[in-house]
Amino acid sequence: MLDALLDEARRDDNVLGIVVFGSRGKGAYVGETSDWDVFVVVREHRGERPFVHGAQLETVEVTVEQLRNQPHWNRYSLAWVEPQLDKTGEVAAALRDATTVDPATAGEPLDGYVNMLYRSLKNARAGLELASLLDAQESIPWFLEFVFTVHGRLRPYNKWLEWELEQHPLPEPSKSLVLGRIERIAGTGDLAEQRLLFRETEALARAHGLGAVIDSWAPDVAWLRGADDDTTGAGHPLQP
Repeated sequence: MLDALLDEARRDDNVLGIVVFGSRGKGAYVGETSDWDVFVVVREHRGERPFVHGAQLETVEVTVEQLRNQPHWNRYSLAWVEPQLDKTGEVAAALRDATTVDPATAGEPLDGYVNMLYRSLKNARAGLELASLLDAQESIPWFLEFVFTVHGRLRPYNKWLEWELEQHPLPEPSKSLVLGRIERIAGTGDLAEQRLLFRETEALARAHGLGAVIDSWAPDVAWLRGADDDTTGAGHPLQP
């Protein structure tokens, strides 16, 4: 099916390129029933290849600009893929732009992570065990967003997290640290594990010039690290 589409696309002057994304594009988690997710990059929309959800070959027509400006939630589907057809070089350039992440934007997810950690610890101290666990679990997406963003990388979908860390390791922290910590936190909300993760996250943040985000949580930073539970954490304004 893909070969037929490629042959057709090569003859079509309106088509600039073909990009297979998803599992087949990355070459992992592919089974006998895996479909083909394909962007057909066109000069202009003509409706010649309508998207059919559930089809074995799911084609989506996009312009170069639409490929470049994919919504954030879909960008990881384009990570680590190359165009199967690129007549002008514009498609490869658009893919690079779509998967480029500015490390300078890592402050927001870092602050979101600390916010949820703070909520979890405060709820635990108040005896609100379920609330503490849920907040601990909600801190994990923020943590992952920060860790990948600070290294100029897209946070992978949950399905792809282990694959990403195995095939494209982060400079820091290590795969075993990341997966071990978040698995234990997600499962139990363990406070000691949360504080260990915070200390490691703080070190990473300061190494990348984001100490001001951590310091904005004063006077509670020492408490977040694991200082006497009765001394701080009493009144930091929670973020919405």
